[in-house]
Amino acid sequence: MSDPGLQMLGILHEKLMIDDRWATRRERGFTWWGYRLAQHFEVDPPMGSQGLSYCNLRIWTEVVKDVDPAAQPLRSLGVVNLQATLSALVWDEQAATINECCAIGVHEDNVGWLGDLLATAAVLQNTAAHSRAHALARECGGVAAASNHPTSGLRPEMDDMLNVPEQVVVPEGAKPSRFEGPLSQGLAQFAATMGWYGNSDATGIVVEVPYTGIRPAFTQNPQAPDTALETALVRTFTDQTHPQFGQGALLVTQLPVAPGSDESVDLANRLNAAEAAGGATAAPLLGAWCPDVLSKDGNGLAFCSFLPNILARPMLLENQILYQGTRAQFARTFLG
Repeated sequence: MSDPGLQMLGILHEKLMIDDRWATRRERGFTWWGYRLAQHFEVDPPMGSQGLSYCNLRIWTEVVKDVDPAAQPLRSLGVVNLQATLSALVWDEQAATINECCAIGVHEDNVGWLGDLLATAAVLQNTAAHSRAHALARECGGVAAASNHPTSGLRPEMDDMLNVPEQVVVPEGAKPSRFEGPLSQGLAQFAATMGWYGNSDATGIVVEVPYTGIRPAFTQNPQAPDTALETALVRTFTDQTHPQFGQGALLVTQLPVAPGSDESVDLANRLNAAEAAGGATAAPLLGAWCPDVLSKDGNGLAFCSFLPNILARPMLLENQILYQGTRAQFARTFLG
């Protein structure tokens, strides 16, 4: 059986130009100190799935340790995760930690094109963790999760790779969205091939993916007392800017649920933790669950992701929409 997980680890090690003086290797992963915080890359052993050799890949950066539950850390995380790019902040109450996490299944059919996406996700994750570790630690009653390489010790200067967001991603985001136009116009046709109802134009798509059923919202009577929406709503926007990275594509998936404002905060973290653990039924965690700000009083669940301009290429939005279909089914099973 082939091992696309180890292949992807090699690709990421090369693309991130990891200096082994500031890294430790193990059989199926490595840890890297780009500066003060440790970032981990780990792949599970390969398994067969639908005729493919499949490996779960997890990337996470330690952000805060010794978190005090009395500080209500989920409130802080919910706000920050609203502006997620390709990772989620996850609180582990038992370990008293907050980590920045992403995860995805790697197989022979995607290992060839995932490298740039995951390398970008890893760099954005690492720099985001460094930029907010101290502020989050203060808000959550913990301390920044700084650590040193076991033999090289304290890294005196930041790796130049961590300058990529400021020097490359931000300037690209100052240009018009590269996802607008041809990369968005055919999305409704793509959704139709999946049996999903959607509308798209040059600026994005609105598409309904199955949750409990497949009936689109417009076929149901919203005034009927027993009406229950059957689909999750997926939207992409190429005309919404990220506060840090400018233009690109914003993706939002809203579930047809209203668990209550307080419960939404807790469920969002639990979903992020479950997707960060990965698995054959989990959608790639390239973004974050958070309370749905478009619902009344945050009484709802939404998944937010932002693709910076630098990542624009054919089929990326189509793949993201496919992931949301998987995500909706995973969430339905998880939420019971």
